[in-house]
Amino acid sequence: MNYKQLNLKAGIEIHQQLNTHKLFCNCSSEMKEDFEDKIERKQHPVMSELGEVDRAAKYEYLKDRKFFYKTYPTESCLVECDEEPPFPVNKEALRIGLEIALLLECDIPDEIHIMRKTVIDGSNTSGFQRTMTIGLNGKIKGPRGREIKITHVALEEDACAIERKTVNTATYKLNRLAVPLVEISTETLEGFDPKEIQEIAAKIGMILRSTGKIKRGIGTIRQDINVSIKNGPRVEIKGIQELRLISKIIENEVKRQLKTKVKEETRMANPDETTSYMRPLPGAARMYPETDLEPVKIDNLFLRKIKKQLPEILEHKKQRFEKMKLSEELAKEIAGSNYSYLFEKIVSRYKVEPKTVANVFVNTLRDLERREKIDIKKLDDDDFMKLFYLLENKKIVKESIPEILKYVVQKSMKVDDVVKKFGFETLSENELKKIVKDVIDKNKGKPQGAIVGIVMSKVRGKASAKDVIELVEENI
Repeated sequence: MNYKQLNLKAGIEIHQQLNTHKLFCNCSSEMKEDFEDKIERKQHPVMSELGEVDRAAKYEYLKDRKFFYKTYPTESCLVECDEEPPFPVNKEALRIGLEIALLLECDIPDEIHIMRKTVIDGSNTSGFQRTMTIGLNGKIKGPRGREIKITHVALEEDACAIERKTVNTATYKLNRLAVPLVEISTETLEGFDPKEIQEIAAKIGMILRSTGKIKRGIGTIRQDINVSIKNGPRVEIKGIQELRLISKIIENEVKRQLKTKVKEETRMANPDETTSYMRPLPGAARMYPETDLEPVKIDNLFLRKIKKQLPEILEHKKQRFEKMKLSEELAKEIAGSNYSYLFEKIVSRYKVEPKTVANVFVNTLRDLERREKIDIKKLDDDDFMKLFYLLENKKIVKESIPEILKYVVQKSMKVDDVVKKFGFETLSENELKKIVKDVIDKNKGKPQGAIVGIVMSKVRGKASAKDVIELVEENI
């Protein structure tokens, strides 16, 4: 398909949850609790500061739905129930948001004004979403070296999570309401194909992960894409959960627009990479000032402090790690993981192979968590520091690391104690030679590979594969 000839235009909006407590109260944003109660609401539209009612709000109002909201002991409070005024803006969330805006090379306003955006589909008990612009006129480098303008960065509250919907009712969960989000919007992108548009979204995602202060996993990031083709209206596609789906959804939307008479509208992204109608496209008549909270002044000293402490972009970190003889993929994974700081601390302190350390944090921990259901969150920095200290001093071998970590969690013991109690100490050279000689004597005529396999099964976790292979070669 010739997207240039079709004059494909697209705009990206990325919504990313921040890893901190809620935006306008002190409730947790963990979303792990069971609900304790349920409240009921009806909603109606209000006029914007221009004296108009938004068309999308009118559309939702005509559905005449009744809304039910599940409450949670420490993950929702009277603020989420819209029965108490909001607290002042979460300062940590504001700092993280400003950090992201600065990484995107945005201008920061001297004063941040909190606005209300009318939303009466039930996803917010108050009938509006609180949002504030914290960055303007940013830029990133896109495909083919082209500069991509970031029109604005906003800090806002996430909506309730929908649980069930019928014609007359909808049930929402209040534990997601007001989890801090950053919204990043690009200029209208022209002259790019769908894969390049996906690449731009990936670049923004990489910058977000560079902070190390965002939530991870399905549901913590959502992408909205505005799509239009030559002489056609703009269609907004909401709720793309996975980055890899963006290009295919755009391709399918272009095909739909070529076949159908298209109107301005908002559509929902479906799991099968198609879209379905949601509501009319919102207009400008849905924003009005927040009356319960004062504007937030941005102190120059506060801003300078953030600028001095900006994190390294993951792209640059990955390039540094590749120089440590890590593969491109392994360097990318460790750079983007929550263990990257610990990886650097270990390889700078101990004489161990960076590849070995990175593999433990990227692959070993993932296997322990997924295959063996080990709660890796119970492992702390001291456990890993001790582990690689022992490896550097040849007290253990790298092959024993998965089992040692497994026992540390399961037995609630320290690394030292696990190594001693469960016999993970490295065999002496004489002990290993004796085992190799014994295996060779009992398995005469067998090929070298088979001999190595038998020895490894006997010395599992107590000798390295390299040492075993060398001794077998010497003695056969």
